[in-house]
Amino acid sequence: MLAGLVATLVISLFMILRLSAEIMPWYNIVEIMNLTAQSVLGTPNSILVGWLIHFVVGTLIWGTLFALLAPYLPGGTDARRGLVFGLGAWLVVMITVFPLAGSGMFGMGFGLIAPISTLLGHIVFGLVLGATYGWLQRL
Repeated sequence: MLAGLVATLVISLFMILRLSAEIMPWYNIVEIMNLTAQSVLGTPNSILVGWLIHFVVGTLIWGTLFALLAPYLPGGTDARRGLVFGLGAWLVVMITVFPLAGSGMFGMGFGLIAPISTLLGHIVFGLVLGATYGWLQRL
């Protein structure tokens, strides 16, 4: 879970920097998670709900799932296994979260930028997750 937290912090920093620079301000993945939680769970409209979900998913769910699956993933190194895992996580998000948020399969309601930028984020997430996990295993 610690590796999941580190990876989530890294991609969160990238998201905050992008939004602060007003690069694609209309594409806020935390707001998409908030909308998904509203439609599925009936949660209140709050950006804090989106951030909470973002960190719970990245830390608890993806972090734990990676630890369980890492020995069985292809790749040869922890970072490469993390990359494979990140690609799988991206696919899951594309066919579940975006449709539940009302933006269609692969988030195409936002245009081509949604699947591409989300793919890049999951690549970074997976690489950081795997590398951190491997480093923690060697301690």
